[in-house]
Amino acid sequence: MFISKLAIKRGVTFTMIYLILVGFGIFGLSQLKLDLYPNVQFPVIAVFSTYQGVGPEDIENSLTRPLERAIISVENIKHVTSYSTAGNSVLILEFDWGTDMKKAENDVRKSIDLVRDYLPDEASDPVAFAFDPSLMPIMFVTLSSEKLGDVELKEIAEDQITPRIERIPGVAAADIRGGMEREIKILFNPVKMAALGISVQNLIQKLQLENLQIPAGIIDNKEQEFTVRAYGEYTNIKQIENTVVGYKNRKPIYLKEIASIVDGYKEKRDVVRNNGKNAVTIVIRKQSDANTVQTARLTRKELPKILSVVGGDIKYDIIFDSSKFITRSINNLTSTAIQAFVLAFLVILFFLRNVRSSLIVSVSIPISLLVTFFVMNQAGITLNIISMAGLALAIGMLVDNSIVVLENIFRHKEFGQDAFSAADDGTSEVANAIIASTLTTLAIFVPILFVPGIAGVMFKDMVVTIVLSLTTSLIVALTLIPLLSSRLLQSEAKKRKTKIFNTLNKSIENFLERLELWYVRTLDFFMGRKKLFLGIIVVLAIVTVFISRFVGGEFLPKTDQSQIEINIEREPGVSLTAMDSTVREIERMIKDEIPEAKNIFTSFGTGEGIVAIFGTGASNEGEIRIDLPDVKERDRSVFEMEDILREKLKNIPGLKFTFSEGGNMFGTSGDIQIKIFGYNRQMAEALANRVGKELKKIKGIVDITKSFKIPRPEYKIVFDREKIYSMGLSVFQISSIIEAQLKGKVATIYRKEGKEYDITVQADETFRNSKSDIENIYIPTLTGIQIPLKSIAKVVLADAPQRIIREDQERMVTITCDVSGRDLRSAVNDIMKVMKKIPFPQDFRWEIGGTAKDQQESFMYLGLALLAAIVLVYMVMASQFESLIDPFIIMFTVPLALMGVIWMLLITGTTLSITALIGMVLLVGIVVNNGIVLIDYINQQREKHGKHLWEAILIGGRRRMRPILMTALTTILSMVPLALKLGSGAEIWSPLARAVIGGLTVSTFLTLIMVPLIYLYFEQISLKRKVKKGLADPSELERPASLVVEEIR
Repeated sequence: MFISKLAIKRGVTFTMIYLILVGFGIFGLSQLKLDLYPNVQFPVIAVFSTYQGVGPEDIENSLTRPLERAIISVENIKHVTSYSTAGNSVLILEFDWGTDMKKAENDVRKSIDLVRDYLPDEASDPVAFAFDPSLMPIMFVTLSSEKLGDVELKEIAEDQITPRIERIPGVAAADIRGGMEREIKILFNPVKMAALGISVQNLIQKLQLENLQIPAGIIDNKEQEFTVRAYGEYTNIKQIENTVVGYKNRKPIYLKEIASIVDGYKEKRDVVRNNGKNAVTIVIRKQSDANTVQTARLTRKELPKILSVVGGDIKYDIIFDSSKFITRSINNLTSTAIQAFVLAFLVILFFLRNVRSSLIVSVSIPISLLVTFFVMNQAGITLNIISMAGLALAIGMLVDNSIVVLENIFRHKEFGQDAFSAADDGTSEVANAIIASTLTTLAIFVPILFVPGIAGVMFKDMVVTIVLSLTTSLIVALTLIPLLSSRLLQSEAKKRKTKIFNTLNKSIENFLERLELWYVRTLDFFMGRKKLFLGIIVVLAIVTVFISRFVGGEFLPKTDQSQIEINIEREPGVSLTAMDSTVREIERMIKDEIPEAKNIFTSFGTGEGIVAIFGTGASNEGEIRIDLPDVKERDRSVFEMEDILREKLKNIPGLKFTFSEGGNMFGTSGDIQIKIFGYNRQMAEALANRVGKELKKIKGIVDITKSFKIPRPEYKIVFDREKIYSMGLSVFQISSIIEAQLKGKVATIYRKEGKEYDITVQADETFRNSKSDIENIYIPTLTGIQIPLKSIAKVVLADAPQRIIREDQERMVTITCDVSGRDLRSAVNDIMKVMKKIPFPQDFRWEIGGTAKDQQESFMYLGLALLAAIVLVYMVMASQFESLIDPFIIMFTVPLALMGVIWMLLITGTTLSITALIGMVLLVGIVVNNGIVLIDYINQQREKHGKHLWEAILIGGRRRMRPILMTALTTILSMVPLALKLGSGAEIWSPLARAVIGGLTVSTFLTLIMVPLIYLYFEQISLKRKVKKGLADPSELERPASLVVEEIR
């Protein structure tokens, strides 16, 4: 081949080229960023709007439905899911994967603008923003102090610590949870105020007017200019107490006469604890383009410096750091890659029994990887568990081409050729075969690149890295291997071997020759008994089809991330104090049952700001995060611990709970989600309760939750509009007064030593404890008379729905559950049987969602990708062989490989997941390579050397057996570390590795017999036609009588 001949002739030039590529590769590797998953843009946009004081049903009608109608027609939109809660409307817009999200975001905003004028004036303008994974926290840091109280600690965190953290490169935001905030409370007596004719609005307005700082102008005395500022702000609590809020008989009424002024704390609405102690927690989020590992590393480095500058006895504890799992996973895959390299080298060394030759072959691995690193860096691909897994999987295949080339060069050298001629002829002889085999392997990845949805996104980086590395390995095999062989193998014979080496060499050679002879005899035996072998294969196929139903199925294998997350919930309306008691009970139970726990972080309550959006939403909801040692440092898995905790948590009265996987990029809210569609909320909830009861009877179904909440008890104020209008009042005015008395309103700000504290006006606690307190809230009229609320409105105790969920403009209730101790596919089948037995009213329907739906879609698309890969591989081989029959013969290796996959999954207890399916697609391109090399060599023996059909098959089989075994074993053994599921994140890739090992093992040994037999069968048919036409010798149809199997070399 020209390129090989040129490489041998211009050795220095090609050496320099490869040294340049190695330099570029080292540079690229040093620049690669580490991350857990690829940088993926999720096709999700959220639309958020508020309408304070309005219930879920009114929110649905006035905000949610108009927005849905406007948005549903946006291009590429897949689903619109809406959540209507008290005062809030949230729409989650799911688009097709691959959608231009910037354009989609603009289209959504344009659609909102079309209905903006039809929305209530009191509602906020809807805000649309694309989902960004960087909003999720990368680190939780808790602060503690022996000397400082909760207020002082939180103030220091807000004023001195978080601003410094946010200046760390890569950090986007540092939010604070927990602790307490100082607040000046004005607890007024509404009865006294009513008697004195002072309204809540008067009080708030008076406080605002008495706490001002106003620029009053400028004084210019012609020599100097002075600004004049009126300082009327409160400087101490005494001044607030002595504020005049009105007059009675010309005497001033001081604030302290109608209210108690308390310098205290804001009402606590959330609780954050670490290991049972109250904590101030800093939630750190990275910038969207920042590297998680680098940002976390810098943060860990800077935290001690920040606290040393702040001073005091403040201590910190990092209770969650997502970069740890990333680093562990990447390190584990790196270790796996190194182990794969060593195993591949040992296989080569075993067959060649020559260190120099083995090193020549092995050099293709680091060079291929380094070139891949350089291209990855240029393409903006990060080093994540997907791309790294691709490299680990490719290592065994990177030497395949080099093995075939070097083995053939070796054979030519043994026939007496000099090193240069052997390198040239040996490479040229197999060049077409290895090009074809590489093209078939590359062809299988084309369909994967076009697989839509999560599966396509997930495996894109893996496909790119494998394609890059395999392409480089082909170039190395055609240039560098013959170059090095021509230089380094010519002096090999001059070296003296030790006696031990010679003995070992002879023993291995004798073993391989006996193996070759056994193989040739077996092949010769079955060539005369083709129907017998075919019968064996048919029986194996039937058995395989029968046992395949025992192989379970799931979307993605669950990973042990050394962390347990528990979402907890009690009945609506439960107080924060009661919730705290329940959480402490859970904390004690966790300490007893999970002694391995390093940290137990608990958080419950409403929270504030962005934390409230992504955290809990009410006093009865919370989460518990348990931090565990690395999987290698403990005896129990996360899943075993979850099963133990699940049984214990069931015994706590009134508690609902679910376990969730932290950091799972691709999963949904639960393994299985049953969606019930129908407008009547009571009927939908009744059906959901019925389904929930049936699900409890199914083995392995755990953590059953329903999307609807138990109605929260509330006092509903129903206004008599005629009365309030006749008094010159409005619903908004009255609602504001009620809010101020019960919830409290910030009137103004108290500044002290550069810090700001809210001055909040609220009724004294004794006036906001019962229904009668609400009814007796005084409402001022235009005449100045204050009347009780009960004279213009009714206060009714009612149950209020907490939220209304809709999908694609239909009301929906969901039942979500997880699967434990069994596979997802069989669990879904059992649920389907149960659902079909439950009668649904005419206007109601149901469907399966969640991870189960993702699995169904991904399996369908990957199944199509598998079929497309088979067609593409056949087309590539047909073009290479310029034949339709030879590729058809080779394709018989594919069903043999798939049989091996089923057996391996069943024996190892591995479920069929999308990673296993990717392994099956990968196999299509790998297993045909053996057939290509074998058929190509047999054809060469017949066409170039004029061998008899029978003899050519036996010669080709014997001479190609070693390279076939070498390439198969390097691929198989290089995947053993991944298949053993060792270390963090290995659970994802073990099904893929096991599928490849099982399929390649079975297909390799059966291919060595099956492919020659089918080749013989078709060639005999072709020869019979030629014999009839007098174009071939009839002796070609039968085994030559003079053929001696033992003499085949």
